[in-house]
Amino acid sequence: MIDASVIIDLHNGGILKDIADLPFEFLTPDVVLAEHTNPPSDVVLRSGIRVEELPGRLVQQVADLAPQNRKLSTQDLFAFVLARHHRCLLVTGDGRLRALAEKQATECHGTLWVMDMMVEHGILSPASAHTALETMLAKNARLPAAECTERQRLWREMQSSASMPDPE
Repeated sequence: MIDASVIIDLHNGGILKDIADLPFEFLTPDVVLAEHTNPPSDVVLRSGIRVEELPGRLVQQVADLAPQNRKLSTQDLFAFVLARHHRCLLVTGDGRLRALAEKQATECHGTLWVMDMMVEHGILSPASAHTALETMLAKNARLPAAECTERQRLWREMQSSASMPDPE
């Protein structure tokens, strides 16, 4: 399950289209897609993200969660309920949504995890990941500063070690 904040980050970094190459299926609620203007919904759909409409009983779960989670948007709650329903991990950049997911024992990751997976699976080079992250940050992505700095260091090291000639 992927929420709007991560979709926007990946789009801003120029790597949204690359998530289709990961060995995961990304899913988002129809209400999350409906809110997208940047990127437009057709760009999201071309990235391979599947859209799912919540049945009435899941919409009721969203309504039941809303009073105790007033600081979360309806779209956030739709993403959470759908992730919980499918027993899949939730990919979000929203701290409050992450807290709810952790409290309810739903595995949760963010934009940097998606990028790590892209590097690990050879979809992005460390240099491309570094550039994409710089672009996201320049476009005001709300990512944890310490983790961004650590990733940049790690990706620079990976890039340096990959460009070093093997000793004979």
